[in-house]
Amino acid sequence: MVDAFVLEIPEQVTIDVSPRRVAQAAGRPWPAGTVIVSADSHLIEQDYWYEGFPAELKDQAPRMTFRDGMFDFTIGDKHMTPPEIAQHLCRSMECTPGLNDIPARLADLDVEGVEKELIFPQRLFGLFMFGEMQNREWVFGLYNEAIARRCAEAPGRLYPVMVPNYWDMTQAAASVERCKALGARALMVPLKPGKNAEGRTIHYNAPELDALYGAIADSGIPLAFHIGEAIPSAMPGAAGISFVTQTQGFRLQWSQLTFSGVFDRFPKLRVVFVEGGLSWIPAMLHDADLAYTHFRTSMRPELLHPPSWYWRAHCYATFMTDPTGLTLLDRIGPETCLWSSDYPHQESTFGYTRSSIEAVFAATTVENAQKILGKTALDLFAMT
Repeated sequence: MVDAFVLEIPEQVTIDVSPRRVAQAAGRPWPAGTVIVSADSHLIEQDYWYEGFPAELKDQAPRMTFRDGMFDFTIGDKHMTPPEIAQHLCRSMECTPGLNDIPARLADLDVEGVEKELIFPQRLFGLFMFGEMQNREWVFGLYNEAIARRCAEAPGRLYPVMVPNYWDMTQAAASVERCKALGARALMVPLKPGKNAEGRTIHYNAPELDALYGAIADSGIPLAFHIGEAIPSAMPGAAGISFVTQTQGFRLQWSQLTFSGVFDRFPKLRVVFVEGGLSWIPAMLHDADLAYTHFRTSMRPELLHPPSWYWRAHCYATFMTDPTGLTLLDRIGPETCLWSSDYPHQESTFGYTRSSIEAVFAATTVENAQKILGKTALDLFAMT
């Protein structure tokens, strides 16, 4: 038995996981026609909310400040991230200049050859954990406006992900239209959506969610699910347990959409599963088809196609490095795979982005690699 890490890019073992990490300089040129797009990168929130909150609710507005060596995200007197964890996050990656400063970010992207990024939040995921939180229309509405402004600081380079109203179906369509008007290129909803406006638990396979799915499908903007809502415990091994369990895939969310017939009802709906990698997909599709054939008398509704068909017709997944997944492209569909850097998270490719891109070229044809590394994302997210 070899006592070594199961990692195929040497820099993954030796990378400096801190804000001192530096971009990887160019080596050999990529094949002509290559465009590099990160389908999952992050920008930390600034103090987006207080000024926009109604006067009578300002004491309930989220606040973001930088103090005591950390980004301190609070609502009232509650720290959304415990200070000791927030300080650790700063030491490990949140104080990377490009997570907050656009020019510093673009400098890193230019060195690593990344032309465009789809921008997901950083700390907003923490608010998803509170399904019964107050003022969701203000919290997410103001975030959407703010991330549109921030991405506009780098036109043609940064593209925003926004959060539609997923808790009040009477407002869903108007919310999607507002996001589209602001320039959203993906619409993110939580993995665990909590309660709706009436206080009932939200289920993504519930018929009332059709109001949201129909509006998103008509908008032409993809729906996105992103890992990051699990709260690490203080028990031994928390960091590793959290990452490994979150990156094991999106079986629940995909199954809710597929087996409830959402894709049959909304054939224009496209869904992106972000930062779970690729290798979970083939086994899930096998299990889905097995369930549909062996439990056929229990399946309601009946689907128009085998469950696995809906993956390649409607779905996409992002990855940073996934050597196993890249060997299974024939089962996954290379046209459904989207490379991302996850800039500048600890698990991101920042510092070895060019090596991770070379791994894609080494794993498949140039045509497939160019789709995975950028061409599919350009079309899917309308990155003009």
